Amino acid sequence: MPTVTTKPEKEFKVGAVRAAIWANPRVSSDGRSFNSHKVILERVYKDREGFKSTDSLDANDIPKAILALKKAYEYLMCAEQQQGNGAKDDVVTSWASPRMP
Repeated sequence: MPTVTTKPEKEFKVGAVRAAIWANPRVSSDGRSFNSHKVILERVYKDREGFKSTDSLDANDIPKAILALKKAYEYLMCAEQQQGNGAKDDVVTSWASPRMP
C-alpha cells in the first residue's frame, strides 16, 4: 500500500501566496503505479489567534498567485518530461517573454 504523506511534494511561495503540489499515488487499470498531482493555492495571514490560511485573494495577491501557479505548472511539466510520460508541450522558461502561439 502506498505511503500517505502529510507534506506537499513541492511548494512555491510568492509573498503571502503559496501554491502547494500534492502527489496522490494511483494505480492504473494495467497495474502501473503513478502519481496524480493536485495544486492547492492559498494565502497566509495572521490574526490575533495566529497564522491562518484562506483561498480568498485580494487584488494585490492576484499577480503573486499567477506567478506561484506558473512555477507550479513548470515544475509539473518538467517532472512529467523527466519521467518520460510523453509530454510534448514546451515549458515557458521566461516570465518576462512567454511564447506566443
